[in-house]
Amino acid sequence: MKACIFLFFYIFTSMFHVLAKDNHIDHIAAIVNDQIILNSDVNKVLLLLKKEGRDFKIPLRNNFLKEKVVQKLIVDSLILQEANRMNVKVTAEQIDSVIKNIAIKKNISFEELKNHILFHNLHDHLFYDNYMKNVEKLLKIKIIQDYELRKRVNISEKEITFIFKKLIENNKKLKKINLSYILLPFSKKDSDNIIKNRKEIAENIVNKLQKGYNFEELFINCKKNRSIFLVKKSFWMHFLDIQNHFSETLNIFKNGQILGPFLGDKGFYILKVNDIKNNNEKIETEFYMQHCLIKPSMILTDIESKNNIFSIYKNIKKRLYNFDDAVQNLSHDSYSSNKKGDLGWISKELFSFDFNKELLYLNKNEISKPIKSNFGWHIFKLLDKRQVDRFYNFTKKQAYNILLNQKMKLEKHKWIEELKNIAYIKIISS
Repeated sequence: MKACIFLFFYIFTSMFHVLAKDNHIDHIAAIVNDQIILNSDVNKVLLLLKKEGRDFKIPLRNNFLKEKVVQKLIVDSLILQEANRMNVKVTAEQIDSVIKNIAIKKNISFEELKNHILFHNLHDHLFYDNYMKNVEKLLKIKIIQDYELRKRVNISEKEITFIFKKLIENNKKLKKINLSYILLPFSKKDSDNIIKNRKEIAENIVNKLQKGYNFEELFINCKKNRSIFLVKKSFWMHFLDIQNHFSETLNIFKNGQILGPFLGDKGFYILKVNDIKNNNEKIETEFYMQHCLIKPSMILTDIESKNNIFSIYKNIKKRLYNFDDAVQNLSHDSYSSNKKGDLGWISKELFSFDFNKELLYLNKNEISKPIKSNFGWHIFKLLDKRQVDRFYNFTKKQAYNILLNQKMKLEKHKWIEELKNIAYIKIISS
């Protein structure tokens, strides 16, 4: 499996090697419709794998890896033929974007990578044109594959919710809980009346606590009466370890929560949740904002921009014109000025300045004093606030991506089989 995954990258992002001398006959390895795959094509890939020193676990059967390479080249040929049939085009800009991303990963510039391809490997007969053609092939495969598979994949809200709940449940299992407990112990030798009495006492205690009785005072009183109660204060346990002590499902979700009474291995437990750690829920405030922006430019210095925005701010305060008039007639943000400076819902991570200091305490429909950011000088107007759980949003996207990847793998297999069924494929043994 690792070999197959690795082949895709090297077949289409590496440059082909010239392996054979001019007088060597290049035999055909396979025929795919009207296309042929040569032994030299197969050997190029095998050489690249060998050069990289990849350690594949290959069965004892002869030519196993070579057969895998041939099968992968057949699949790629089928997909490329489908891309050509649908007239899929790759632009120079798309190819440049891929090369730039490769350069970024190698921590070199775009020009340095191009020079490396052109000159550094000349002794290995690696050529820039071949490199670019292989990038083009890779992009064609990706375009047609994404188009075809996304057309086939359907993901329902019900499926997302199912995976989402499982991810949330797994997150809860990782939590560490700080607990205190009151235990009313009994042994197997105790009579039914003693056990029943312990249970009634435990239930009465929980009723008191639910009506507002102070747990700390109750804890101190129980601690004094060791003949009936055992107590333990403030200790950390993983949620799964706590759950394993009880047959009933625990629903721990907030600090100060009282749970029980639960029947455990030593008696009836009353639990108090003191703290919860490793809970990834992250509640943040988002702000619905408008802004008026003055940007420095070649004809407007930063000082002039600052003077302009302060002049606008003073005029709004003097009611010479209102905020909406300033946005429509004076703002340099042409995109948002047509929407009254509407920035939509934003969070403080988008800004380089001290958000808490400048905007957090604005009231609804109040404007800020002029503020400088990387974009220029702003006056902001707060329209609304809301609380957002970023962890839950992230987890829902994660659930969708899990389903998408699973279904795309399944649909890719079906699609390839369909292409094979309608194609002429002949593998020629060497």
